[in-house]
Amino acid sequence: MNNAQKILLTLSLAYGTYKVISYFWAKDKANTRAKRHTFDRQHWTKRSISTYTGANNTPILIALDGKVYDVSEGRAFYGPGCAYNVFAGRDASRLLAKQEFDDGMTDAELDAPIDKLDDLTEEDREALDSYIGLFSVKYQC
Repeated sequence: MNNAQKILLTLSLAYGTYKVISYFWAKDKANTRAKRHTFDRQHWTKRSISTYTGANNTPILIALDGKVYDVSEGRAFYGPGCAYNVFAGRDASRLLAKQEFDDGMTDAELDAPIDKLDDLTEEDREALDSYIGLFSVKYQC
């Protein structure tokens, strides 16, 4: 076996070891994630979800297509002052489906009916479904 083959074999073994360790580490985190917060599975409204933005160390909730996800584990992304905080404490379905972002909820939005998303294009729906898949794997619903 020449040096190039030895290097390739060593790198392959290192990568395989990394993948195995990463798998079990992520699995362990997933098993503990659901225990952090428990919510009364109430009928959520836009106004009731809006109180869960991570402010004052509260949990962080995001609604997508009728399901409410506890994304508190992602506080570094969704918490106050973070890049994706615009999604926290609200129904982010339309924002993520259309990749259109705003400056946050208004009082008029809080009292408006839940968006039925009837007018989403097939492309928008696929985008939303991919986010729902991601959230379903990563966060408690």
